Amino acid sequence: MNYIRKVILENFQSHKYTEIEFDKHLNVIVGPSDQGKTAIIRGIKWALFNEPTGDYFVREGESECSVTVVFSNNVKLKRYRNRGKNYYYIYDSDGNETILEGFGKNLPEEVVRLTSINKILLDSNVSNLINIGEQLEGPFLLSQTASTKANAIGRLVGVHIIDDALSDTLKDIKNLKSRKRNHEEDLEKLNAELKEYDYLEDLILKANRLREIKAIINDKQKKITVLTEKKQLLEYINNNMLLCEKHLFKLKSLDRIAAIEKNLEIKIKDYIYMFDRYEKLNAIKSSIEKDKMIIGALTHIKEVEDIYNMLSVKGERLAKLTELYVRYSNVKKNISNCVYIINKLKNLDLVNRNIGLIEKKYSVLSNTINLKAKFDKVNKSLALGRLYAQKLSVMEPVSNTKDLIELKCMRLERLLMLKSQYDDNRTNLENTHKKIDDIEKDIENLLNRYKEALNNLEICPVCFSSISKERIEYIINSYK
Repeated sequence: MNYIRKVILENFQSHKYTEIEFDKHLNVIVGPSDQGKTAIIRGIKWALFNEPTGDYFVREGESECSVTVVFSNNVKLKRYRNRGKNYYYIYDSDGNETILEGFGKNLPEEVVRLTSINKILLDSNVSNLINIGEQLEGPFLLSQTASTKANAIGRLVGVHIIDDALSDTLKDIKNLKSRKRNHEEDLEKLNAELKEYDYLEDLILKANRLREIKAIINDKQKKITVLTEKKQLLEYINNNMLLCEKHLFKLKSLDRIAAIEKNLEIKIKDYIYMFDRYEKLNAIKSSIEKDKMIIGALTHIKEVEDIYNMLSVKGERLAKLTELYVRYSNVKKNISNCVYIINKLKNLDLVNRNIGLIEKKYSVLSNTINLKAKFDKVNKSLALGRLYAQKLSVMEPVSNTKDLIELKCMRLERLLMLKSQYDDNRTNLENTHKKIDDIEKDIENLLNRYKEALNNLEICPVCFSSISKERIEYIINSYK
């Protein structure tokens, strides 16, 4: 069983430094009056339950205080407070430290799990701590009022659940009746307002009739478009027929021209045959002249053979030199190309960036071309729309009236919904303001009564030391 083994109070009310050892069974603190017995109980409650709030229990002349509770399993809980800091320190059995802050008036869950010491709820607003008893505190439940006793016993057997359910049910019935009255009043107002729009049914019928007429007109317009296209096709066919008739008229003398063409073909064939024979004869004459020139040139054939042999040797040498020169030229050209490529590759990063820019600009250009195509398509659609609009200009006032009526109906529905939400929000806001005003008045009255009691006593109700008016004002202001 885990229990409180030791309590250490530092600068807490009348205690400069007090260290108390406890037994694991019953512990009773006795001593003369005004010696700090109640401060010990108050310090334990302050550490275990974060009560009371504020910093007025800091010892006079000191700027900080702390209460340390040591449990039998060597776990320590330290509550620390000064003018600007408010901490819980938790030390486990191995000495590991955990710091808790920013909890305000609430008790951290880590402290509840550590101590396992909870208050017993006697009533919805009354609780009691059965582990710690203060001076002059009566036995359990005997000092409470009859209603608190009854509620506590009821909670022991579970009757409070039925009472809470009945109370919540009565509140819900009351709220539902109030909401029903409000809805009935709103319904009457809306019915009165809707009477002004009884003529809308006739307008709806007229609008439906106009929609039917509009559909008929659109159907007829489509038929007109189809007939127009067929008329244009017929005109195109008639024009082609007239053109064909003109060409047929021009081709009446086609038989005479065909006979002349056949005669010309025969004469052309004869001319081609004679021209081929003449060309062959000239070629034979030319061949005879060339043969005579060759025979005349072959008189010095021996000398020509010697020259030819010498030229063959020199030709082979020349071929080798030419091959070596070609290789040299290729190598030199490859070296020049490598140098040129190296010089070009110096700006490779710039080229890559330029390629990226070109790709982006190409993408922008592609998008622009697509948008241009879409723009042309939209212009064509607009042209057709203008044509339809010109033909349907008679329907424009009726369509505008219908659109205006639909817009007003939508606005009316929106306004009715917003008015309902506004009324609900306004009612909730007024009720909240009233509750806040009542609570603030109660707090102000209680603080005034507490201030008057402190001024009359001129003694601190916690440590029973003399207290000044400035200190009283500070205590009162700490509760605001």
